[in-house]
Amino acid sequence: MKFANSLAVVAAVALGLTAQAATAGESPFGWIYTADVAPPGTREFEQWVDVQTKQTQGDYTNVRLRSELEFGITSKYQTAIYLNSRYINAYRNQMDGTAAGPNTDIPDSFDPTSRYKMRRVESVSWENIYQISNPLVDPIGLAVYIEPSLGPRNKELEFKLILQKNFLDDRLIWSTNFSTALENNKRGSSVEKATELDVLTGLSYRFMNNWSAGLEARNHREFTGYGYGIANHSAWFLGPNLHYASKKWWLTAAWRTQMPWASGFQDDQKEVISGNRIYGDEHTRSQFMLKLGVPF
Repeated sequence: MKFANSLAVVAAVALGLTAQAATAGESPFGWIYTADVAPPGTREFEQWVDVQTKQTQGDYTNVRLRSELEFGITSKYQTAIYLNSRYINAYRNQMDGTAAGPNTDIPDSFDPTSRYKMRRVESVSWENIYQISNPLVDPIGLAVYIEPSLGPRNKELEFKLILQKNFLDDRLIWSTNFSTALENNKRGSSVEKATELDVLTGLSYRFMNNWSAGLEARNHREFTGYGYGIANHSAWFLGPNLHYASKKWWLTAAWRTQMPWASGFQDDQKEVISGNRIYGDEHTRSQFMLKLGVPF
């Protein structure tokens, strides 16, 4: 896979660099947030490349790009603005041989047996993180997070509770996120309202100067409408991460795969489960994340 090969090349290049002191805004996890906040007066640019691939057959690639400007406001509060864009390429990837998948938003007039391609700027997000306790000096770090996103076809309001505990003189980081999001998305001629509930937890261990590696797990649950009354499905993911940081930049690469533990709670959800993994318009087999941060 081209993207997997690119990750390997980036990691190999980084291995040849001389270790330097880490930058303050670094993120050692692919999808998990930590309770650290950027120091006041600091600024950073981050580029995320989040790629979902593989369903039961055919071709499916879903690339989400997030370009972020992050600002440290106070010793407890940081904020950021994201520009979110997406590229999708799908061809006969569904169980019935049609093109679809997460975020495809296929028009009603489209022939589903043809190859579907979509590229667009999707939305703008405003991230806010407030630290209640500091993981470096308090028994446990705690932060709250709120992020509204607004676009012509997608609206979302996301909340997170972030917990972090450091061990072994801060060489080992454990972080857990409890996340929920209210979504309003246009799908062809219809509007889909949904509520997501995620629990993410992971470890990152600094095994040598400026280098860390670890493991991340996710349980995702989705509900119809706003609230938790009508459950749709549950899916589980697990995979490793690798992180390098210097004074001038940092890089994180992560991968996770859907585990064969999916559950469908509605008939349409049960129909897109294969090998105990859920596909359809919900999830894929593999997901990759590459994040680059540059303070300025």
